[in-house]
Amino acid sequence: MEFDLDKNAEDIPIGFGLSMAMNAQAMKCFSQMTEQEQSSWLAKAGQVKSKTEMEHLVSQIGESRYS
Repeated sequence: MEFDLDKNAEDIPIGFGLSMAMNAQAMKCFSQMTEQEQSSWLAKAGQVKSKTEMEHLVSQIGESRYS
C-alpha cells in the first residue's frame, strides 16, 4: 500500500500532509501500513491542535515498527 496525498485528499488534514512531506522516514513508514493503521493515524491527526503536536505525531510515525 502506498501513501498518496492526492488520494482522498479531503480526508487528510493539511498539516498532516505538510508534516509528512517534510519527513521522508515517516512517509515511508506510513506507506507500509495497512489501510486500518493509516486510518488510525489520520484520526489522531484530526485531533491535533498545533503545528508542534503534528510534527510530534509525524515523528512517532517515523519511529514506528516500519522504520
